[in-house]
Amino acid sequence: MAAQSVARTPALGGLLGETIAEFFGTMILILFGDGVVAVYGLFGTAQGVGIGAGTWPLIVFGWGFAVMLGIYVAGAISGAHINPAVTVALAATRRFPWNKVLPYIVAQILGAFVAAAILYFLYQGALVNALAANHLTIGQIAQTPTYGGTGFGWVFYTGHRAFVGLFGAFMDEFVGTALLVGLILAIVDVRNQPVQANLNPLIIGFLIVAIGSSFGANTGYAINPARDFGPRLWIAIVSGGASLSADNFYFWVPIVAPLLGGTAGAFIFDYTIGKVLGAKGLMKSGEAESMGEAVREPTAE
Repeated sequence: MAAQSVARTPALGGLLGETIAEFFGTMILILFGDGVVAVYGLFGTAQGVGIGAGTWPLIVFGWGFAVMLGIYVAGAISGAHINPAVTVALAATRRFPWNKVLPYIVAQILGAFVAAAILYFLYQGALVNALAANHLTIGQIAQTPTYGGTGFGWVFYTGHRAFVGLFGAFMDEFVGTALLVGLILAIVDVRNQPVQANLNPLIIGFLIVAIGSSFGANTGYAINPARDFGPRLWIAIVSGGASLSADNFYFWVPIVAPLLGGTAGAFIFDYTIGKVLGAKGLMKSGEAESMGEAVREPTAE
C-alpha cells in the first residue's frame, strides 16, 4: 500500500522526483568516487599506513564503478545526468528542456556537497593523520591543493599538476568531457549497436575508466562541474574559503571547461556519427528501447 501511495504522488512523479534522483545519484557518485580518492591519498606508505593503496588503477576503476552506481540509482527516474555538463549538453542539443536545467544542476551540486561532508567526517582520523605527517592542521586541508601538494584538499576536489599550466588543464577538462558526452550519446543511441538488458551504466562506467586512464593525470579529470564544485564548497567551509581562492582561483576551470567541452562533444556527435546514422536510415537495433539515459529490453506484460 505504501508503494502505491508514493507512486500516485504527483510531485514525486514530476520534476521534484527527478531532482531527488539527481541528488542521490550524484551523492552516490561522490561517496564512492571521492571515497576511493581518500583511500588512495590517505592510506599509503607516505602516511605511515602502507596498505598499498596509492596506485592509479585504484582511482580509475573506483571512479568508473562510482559513475555506474550513480546511474543505476537515478537512471529510470531522471536519466541519470549526475553531471551539469551532461545536462547542459542535452539541453543545447534539444534532448532536454531548458526549464529543468537549473533544478537539475542545483540538485547535483547539493548531492556532491552532502557526500563530501559525509566523507569529511568519515575519514576525519585519516585526514588528521595525513595532515600531521606534513605538519598541518585540519583547518589547513586546502593548503597547496595541486597534486603532489601537502594539503590533501585534492582528496575532495581536483587540481592540476604544477607543470601542466592553466591552458593545459583547461584543454584536458574540455577534451575529456567532450569525449564523455559524445561517447555517451554513441553508446545510448538505439540505432548504433546499443547495449541491451540495462547494461548501459556498466559500459559508461568503463568509459570513465578509459578517460581516467588516458586523460586523468593532468588535472584529476573532474569532467563534471558538480563533482568538483560541490566538495570544494564543503572544504571552503572548513578551510575558511581557501579551497576557492587557492592556486589563483583555479576552481573555475573544472566548471567552465566541462560545460563547454560537453556541449562541443554533443554537437560533434550530432553532426558526424549522428548524421551518418540518419543518412543510412538505420532504425532502432533489435528489441532496444530508449528510456532516459538507459537502453533496456522491453518486458512482457
